[in-house]
Amino acid sequence: MGTLVVTRRNDAVISVLFSEEQKPLEISVDELDAGRIGSIYVGMVQQIVKNINAAFIEIANKEVCYCSLSNSPSFLYGPHSSQEKLCIGDYVLVQLEKEAVKTKQASVTGKLQLTGKYLVLLFGSSGIHFSKKITEKEALQRLFDALSAYQDCGYGIIVRTNALTATKEELIAEAEALLLAFHELRLTGPHKAKGSLLYAAPPAYTDFLRDLKEEELTEVVTDDPLLFQTLSDYCHMVQPKDLKKLRLYADPSLSLAALYSISKVLKETCAKTVYLKSGATLVIEPTEALTVIDVNTGKAISKKEASDEVFYKINEEAAIASMAQMRLRNLSGILLIDFINMKEEAFNKRLLNRLRELAKKDRIPVSVIDLTPLGLVELTRKKVKRPLHEAISGQKEE
Repeated sequence: MGTLVVTRRNDAVISVLFSEEQKPLEISVDELDAGRIGSIYVGMVQQIVKNINAAFIEIANKEVCYCSLSNSPSFLYGPHSSQEKLCIGDYVLVQLEKEAVKTKQASVTGKLQLTGKYLVLLFGSSGIHFSKKITEKEALQRLFDALSAYQDCGYGIIVRTNALTATKEELIAEAEALLLAFHELRLTGPHKAKGSLLYAAPPAYTDFLRDLKEEELTEVVTDDPLLFQTLSDYCHMVQPKDLKKLRLYADPSLSLAALYSISKVLKETCAKTVYLKSGATLVIEPTEALTVIDVNTGKAISKKEASDEVFYKINEEAAIASMAQMRLRNLSGILLIDFINMKEEAFNKRLLNRLRELAKKDRIPVSVIDLTPLGLVELTRKKVKRPLHEAISGQKEE
């Protein structure tokens, strides 16, 4: 159970998910005027590069985005298009998939999808699919039976883990709403101009409401009337059950940011060193290509205590902290964790299994690859948004 704090800071919205003990679990920093991941545009194909099987497509504000043609086998075409084979000058419907990061352009895809609380509707796919986290046969059968009428609806449907707590009526209502939204896209898209925004994805801070399980969120509090109205409108349309969790904070003697020490939380989260209870430390070094997390014993043990059993306990603590920091800082791409070396293979396997258990708790896909010959654990975390240290780099201290 946790509290989501949403507040405005200069030209950005800061969202922090806190645990019951007011420990920050996840942070989002989103520019007010930035393009939103998940938004759908009428794009124009500027260039097709065959040797990398990609296209470069211009969307709103003349922004040119990268589009992998391997991941976009088909498109919905707009006006002035051949609609047979993708050509330069074609108008196509594309969805913003990744933000621009440093020197890398933003990415778009022709595989359009609309995401709800319980379901994801996919263009270019068919049938009913399930989140890998839904494994119980009885649950799979119940959900399939509830949605069996949509097996041949012309789109693919992914059933999310949140659907485990949904009723049949809620699932059907959301499926119908997503189908209606897609129908409107297909109806209006072919008649819109280049760069037109066809579907505005909800603000990023509503992702917490959408993606977290109902029991994981106790309260959503904001001190900004406009943000409160946006959250309220979103809940009315998508998640009416969560309306009772919304609260507008209004205490002139103490700001919401001060109450939850938002500036301190941001500063500590971007610090290079993380101190663990045992006395060990994590040193986190983001680079252009990957992020390295170095585990140091620090004051955790003396030379006399050194053994694989002791090292494992410290490594397990470091594994828990590393996974928490990955989520908190939104670290993504390739990550290497340099744990304390353990001689016995059994302890290394045990540590990898523990990491895989922890990875399942992250709402962004994390893969624990293996232990490299140099003793580093290699992981990948799906890139969606900029890491936190980049997102707040342009923010001024208040």
